[in-house]
Amino acid sequence: MNSLDVFQQRLRDETATVQQEIQSHNQQLEALNKRLEGLKRAAELFESEQGALSELLQVGTADGSVISRETPTSPVAKVQKATGSPNTTNAQKRRSSNSQSRNNVPAKRQSRTASQNGGLTRVDMVAAVLKRHPRRTVRELIALLAKEYRWKTTESAVTGHLYTSRDKFVHTAPDRATNRLVTWSLK
Repeated sequence: MNSLDVFQQRLRDETATVQQEIQSHNQQLEALNKRLEGLKRAAELFESEQGALSELLQVGTADGSVISRETPTSPVAKVQKATGSPNTTNAQKRRSSNSQSRNNVPAKRQSRTASQNGGLTRVDMVAAVLKRHPRRTVRELIALLAKEYRWKTTESAVTGHLYTSRDKFVHTAPDRATNRLVTWSLK
């Protein structure tokens, strides 16, 4: 083989590598587009009546990552979109007054009432993130919580939740010799 043949073979190999990378990125793009469609659908459902909200809760997957766009809308949501009246209904008025009064409640009491009413607590959020992403440091947890739940928190708050819920979470021992940080996981 002369040097031109070697160069031509190297070009073919590089071309194949770039094509594989493009294919990989296209697959990631498709997955992100599906996720975006699901999130748009979720936003539409939150704007509609309670029947649509129950549909949203039934459609979500166990890890909450994907909501299918192909699910049919509930009859209540179809009727509301068809009427399109600018006037608010009684249910909408009740919902808006409830949400306004809920905003005046202190955070601790909101958290407590959320857990009493079957809602998602902050410890539940941490547990869900650790279930999907085990062995994470506190800073990594904060980043994942912000990304997945839009919960802007501090290291001390997350650490407090982790240490006060020792029945749910375990951590590795810190290793000062190798400068390895503590990582957290579910029990």
